Amino acid sequence: MSECGCKKGMPYPSKCWPGDKDFLDGATELRIPPTTALKAYWDADILDTYGVKPGTIIAVTDPFVVRFRVELVGDLWHCIHGDWCFDLGFSAIGDGPDFDLSDRLPAGALQVKDWDGCERLCVEREYTVPPGTITAEHCATLYEVGAKFSLHCCKRERPILVGYEALEEREFYE
Repeated sequence: MSECGCKKGMPYPSKCWPGDKDFLDGATELRIPPTTALKAYWDADILDTYGVKPGTIIAVTDPFVVRFRVELVGDLWHCIHGDWCFDLGFSAIGDGPDFDLSDRLPAGALQVKDWDGCERLCVEREYTVPPGTITAEHCATLYEVGAKFSLHCCKRERPILVGYEALEEREFYE
């Protein structure tokens, strides 16, 4: 430990300077105060077009709203820029297709592109799903529904942050 109480040296070989032994024994760990730590809270909802939860049974002829919200806490979020991708996955219980809602909507409908943490720490994406987007087999189809998100930055394919929320069962009927 150094005078500041920080550890000297790295616990693994440097990825930036793998052959430089001086960096490994001379590097000092940066202490990041908890107030700057990254925290995030997220929620996904299916709402009727008046902003109220419609219950678990929805007519295929009714439009409905999907809403995704992320609240970010901590100063380091101000240094991050990226694209948020939201989606709902539908898995049929019994007969019916399994699908992601984004596959049935226009490209980018459930995304927030070029999000900048310097500008805002609240991310929200609402989209009104048109009637007939979700179909019903044999008069009605019961689905297990899950919401999912990912944050991509630096033009990387692999996201830096992912998560999900089970929204439980929804029945769509004709």
